[in-house]
Amino acid sequence: MSPAESGSGPVILRATAPQDLKGEPAVSSAPLGASEWSTGSSPAGYAVAVIVAAGRGRRLGAPDKVFLPLGGRPILAYALDAAERATAVRDVILVVGEHTRATADDLVLSGPYDKVLAIVTGGEQRQHSVAAGVAAVPADTEVVIVHDAARPLAPPALFDRCAAAALGTGAAIAAIPVADTLKRVAAGRVVGTVPRDGLWAAQTPQAFRRALLQDALDRLAATSDVMTPPFTDEAALFEWLGLSVEVVVGAVTNLKVTRRDDLPVVEALVAHALTAPPPEP
Repeated sequence: MSPAESGSGPVILRATAPQDLKGEPAVSSAPLGASEWSTGSSPAGYAVAVIVAAGRGRRLGAPDKVFLPLGGRPILAYALDAAERATAVRDVILVVGEHTRATADDLVLSGPYDKVLAIVTGGEQRQHSVAAGVAAVPADTEVVIVHDAARPLAPPALFDRCAAAALGTGAAIAAIPVADTLKRVAAGRVVGTVPRDGLWAAQTPQAFRRALLQDALDRLAATSDVMTPPFTDEAALFEWLGLSVEVVVGAVTNLKVTRRDDLPVVEALVAHALTAPPPEP
């Protein structure tokens, strides 16, 4: 369908019809395996995924990072695929940078992305991009799932698990226990070892009841507009406000493409996924 608006305004791809939530989903904390790419049995259509793709890839040295090729397709395509296949996701809001807006419009409008409701332009900081995406979420939505487009290997079932947990508790993030020994370093020298007990590495997707997330973003904007330092995920915003966040066990392979060295690793994982036999039924 042709976009209803052009330029820097939102590209509205379709109207949305609300669907009723059918039952209360169960929350599972088991690690994700290959079978988690199946859609599972979560109730359909109660969440909206906000895919954040507005960054400028400064550490990678590629302003169009999410459009770099990965297994012959743009990195962004994999996040969109996962949201399309996630049972809990009813709609998708894509947040992009002004510098990649035309490329994003072309990708979505030419691809099999029936759930994409709108494409909006993000801001200078992550919180501004997330706020722009959340502002485009329909008011009847129960849960908002925020996901970084730079994590192309998040399986659809992880979206569903985070959404299910947030539906019950208000906020939930994907994370994995830290496995490496952590060192505190100053001026190029080790000054201490950080105990890793209780330390988890946060991932996305991160899911929140829509009203709670909108209130948190409004309170941040009313207080200072920019957190110092700026928050790097939405869980940090909830922590700042003293709100509880549940942890859902994520996936070790749910890597974020941040530096050039990440690309061959993720490329290898994509190649393995494309050649691996399907899971047993």
